[in-house]
Formats: sequence, C-alpha cells, structure tokens
Amino acid sequence: MGEKEVHSSFDLDKYNAKILLTYSTEHLAKKDKIRFYYALKGRDGKSGVVKVYDIVHLGRTVLLVPKKFDQDVQDFLKQWNCKFGRREVLIKDEDKK
Repeated sequence: MGEKEVHSSFDLDKYNAKILLTYSTEHLAKKDKIRFYYALKGRDGKSGVVKVYDIVHLGRTVLLVPKKFDQDVQDFLKQWNCKFGRREVLIKDEDKK
C-alpha cells in the first residue's frame, strides 16, 4: 500500500488531539506522594486536577490530557517538581463515526 493510499483513508475529523503525559514522583517523600495524589485525584479519588481538567488517568503515572489543558497540567507537575515526558497523540472520537 502506497503512502498516498494510507493518507486518503485516514480521516482526521474523527480524531481528537490529546497529550499523553508520563511523570515521576520518585523524588517525593511518602507524605508528599500522598499530598500529590490528593491534589491529583482528590481525597475521594474522583475530584482534584483529574476532574477539573477532564484527564483520563490511564495508569499509575500516565495521564491523557485534553490538548487545551496541556499547559495547566504541565504547570501542576512543575509545581510538584515532577519530571515528566510529553507526547501528542490522536484518539479516535467514537461519537464521530
């Protein structure tokens, strides 16, 4: 299959740009890791930064962030001195079939 064929079958309108952030909390003391988790997920495990910025918490240190909140979440991680990696990804929007 040629490059031209691949691009013609890929409809960007069906995808949303997201940011995949991976971060480390290894530098934090145990009590600070708990405080970080509360700030991230809230004391109830449902509020906090994850809810405010409509983040999907994919794994222990992996966040899927809407592109419009990218800088806000980066600032949050910087506030906690967390090292992080960032990748832009496209996620298929199931509502746009």
